Amino acid sequence: MDQSQKNSIDIARLEGKVDVIAERLTLMKDNHLFHIEKDMRQLRALVWFIGTTVFAQMLYIIVRSVV
Repeated sequence: MDQSQKNSIDIARLEGKVDVIAERLTLMKDNHLFHIEKDMRQLRALVWFIGTTVFAQMLYIIVRSVV
């Protein structure tokens, strides 16, 4: 096997690996990042709910202690 055949085989192998990497990146971009973003939205909503509840309870305690 001469050098040009070996280079062709190596190039074909690298092209296959690049295709696999591109497929995995597309999967991450389209699927995993969507789910991570969805989870972050849920966490943000939970933090706002807890914060609002704590704030309302503090206001209730303050108003009750004044009256």
